[in-house]
Amino acid sequence: MSTTINCFVFFFLIFLFSIFCSFNATAEELPLSLGKYLFAQANYDAAITEYKRFLFFHPDDPRIGEVYQNIGLAYRAQGLWVEATNSLRTAVHHATDSESKSEYQLELAVTLIAMEDYDLAQLALIKTTLQAPSALLYRRALFLRGVAYIYQFRWDEAREVLRDWRNDKKLGALFDAVVNVPQKSVGVARLLSTILPGAGQVYAGNWRSGLNAFLLNSTLGFLTIDAAFDRHYSDALLWGVLAFWRYYQGNTFRAGEAAKQFNEQQIQQAAEAILQRLQEMADTP
Repeated sequence: MSTTINCFVFFFLIFLFSIFCSFNATAEELPLSLGKYLFAQANYDAAITEYKRFLFFHPDDPRIGEVYQNIGLAYRAQGLWVEATNSLRTAVHHATDSESKSEYQLELAVTLIAMEDYDLAQLALIKTTLQAPSALLYRRALFLRGVAYIYQFRWDEAREVLRDWRNDKKLGALFDAVVNVPQKSVGVARLLSTILPGAGQVYAGNWRSGLNAFLLNSTLGFLTIDAAFDRHYSDALLWGVLAFWRYYQGNTFRAGEAAKQFNEQQIQQAAEAILQRLQEMADTP
């Protein structure tokens, strides 16, 4: 009888122990599962809370790097760039293997590109390529480096990096075209508007602004001269100094700005064409 009771107690304790272990495992997984669910529902603040709850109770868990990455992605989804980069850097620090570290660095680079901090993004991507990651992550790093260079209008570096990513004749033609994008001289635009108000804006392709500058300065110039001929010198001084000269100088300045804007639009269009081609290539296996 005693032996039977001892066996019963023994198996009962084993049963309790298994239930306790199962409860602990569930308690560990619950914040992570709930965090992923909340993230998928775009409830990012609540997801971050669950992830941080997991970190608080399990500071030595080997999945800490992954959890910090998820926190960083949740911050990024909300446009909280500083918090996102800090969390992703922490994820890189806690990565347990080179492949995970490369993956976290790529997400960090994407975030930095979104922040327009292209130099730091390049640094993170270069570190990734030096870690000898898998072919997939290596190619993605090359792709992102090319994108970052394009946003900086550094065409030669972008072309060189993207050639290692994938060779494409159409992409090469777009890079050839961007070098020959038509540009307007800021100095010439200002000189033309100095000689004839509005001419610089027309040279820069802004006909409406050019016509407006010509009519306004012509009217003010006429009023100034007309007042002087009528010997209304105080009115001539008023029109000439306070009105005509001010708008004449502004016309010259705006001509230069029109040329700059024209150049920026041309470069931006060329960059968008290259990015569009990259998107097409990325969507094609």
